[in-house]
Amino acid sequence: MRKVTVLASLLLLAPAVSQAKTLDDLLVEKGVITKSEAMAASGSSSSKTYWKDGTRFEFPDSGFTTKLNTFIQTRYTFTDNDEDSGKKNTSSFQVVRARIYLTGTAMHEEFNYYFDADFVGTKGADGAQTTDLKDAWLQWNACDWGSLRMGQYKTQVSRQFNTSDHAIQFTDRTIASDYFSLGRNQGLTGYLKDKDGLWSASAAIFNGLSDGEGINKPGVDTEQTGIVALRWNPMGKMNAFEEGDIDYTEDAAVSIGGAYAYSDATQEAYGGNIRQTNISVDGNLKYQGFSFHGEYYVGDFNPQDTDAETARPQGFYTQVGYFLEPKKWEIAARYSLVDCDNGASTQGICKGNDNVNEATIGLNYFWWKHNLKAQLNYDFQSQEPIGGGSDINTSKWIFQLSSFF
Repeated sequence: MRKVTVLASLLLLAPAVSQAKTLDDLLVEKGVITKSEAMAASGSSSSKTYWKDGTRFEFPDSGFTTKLNTFIQTRYTFTDNDEDSGKKNTSSFQVVRARIYLTGTAMHEEFNYYFDADFVGTKGADGAQTTDLKDAWLQWNACDWGSLRMGQYKTQVSRQFNTSDHAIQFTDRTIASDYFSLGRNQGLTGYLKDKDGLWSASAAIFNGLSDGEGINKPGVDTEQTGIVALRWNPMGKMNAFEEGDIDYTEDAAVSIGGAYAYSDATQEAYGGNIRQTNISVDGNLKYQGFSFHGEYYVGDFNPQDTDAETARPQGFYTQVGYFLEPKKWEIAARYSLVDCDNGASTQGICKGNDNVNEATIGLNYFWWKHNLKAQLNYDFQSQEPIGGGSDINTSKWIFQLSSFF
């Protein structure tokens, strides 16, 4: 009987003990010691090597970790070009991306670092590919809710652009995301976030859009790009930067985000100084294998030193997906439009066009979430020339294998 009484007492005490905060937790809360000092005091001195979303190396005694990932995308594409385009049909195998990522923490997670390079890289004038640095940054995690990052990385306009290449629902991003995002740049960003993952905010300044600036290039003048971004998850934490409901979300999850960018820049092709704004607003839903992602964009391109009219292009995409078999087979469809403001916008895909439309259907098979998957897409794109005339239509069949280990 005595043994039963002791056992019952221990069972009653267990919840209180499990919920009690450690001395280190209390000292951190009171500001007596920092979080990194608490982790150093409690950590084991033995190093660890294991796999979790990458190959991880941990050195608790020095408060240092690193994670290694490899990313390979290889595909086959059959392109059926419109006869009026003057282009031949093509049948091509291609390694689209071949990257190595090194990420980790220092001083017991007070600092983060991130580095990745693409061995496929950038295509030169002769068509050859050269290795390209994509991201390289250091981040100071000043506290649980605030951090500061400096280096080269993705600018915040467009949720889809900020979704990693291995985690998108189709083989490529939409034409709208490609057109309105500002790519990678070098700069400084401050981040704020709620500890429960309900909201986040950021403010950034980058070198900008002047001639000679951009990825892997320093600033050439004092004109820069400023960006603010907000995200709200009203129904609880949700990863909006992983497309599709690969984790089969039991309770509906919603994420809403937006970004605003303002740029002063010098571009000789447009007569000198320009002022440009880019805005993106996105909505996302995941629920029991169903997913929805949508985004609206608007831009304002205003040459300051010429009489050229201001261009105000707009665009959007909507895409839906559903898992026929949870976490294995997914079907998906999307539509995207770029409105070139009656030909006033002459950059990129809008050059010579009034509107560009894109429709895509896809079938995905996942061996191991987004880490190892196969994708089959049929993509149809239609370009409407300025002043009428026949549309230029292009269709593609794409089969892609993707690994992220």
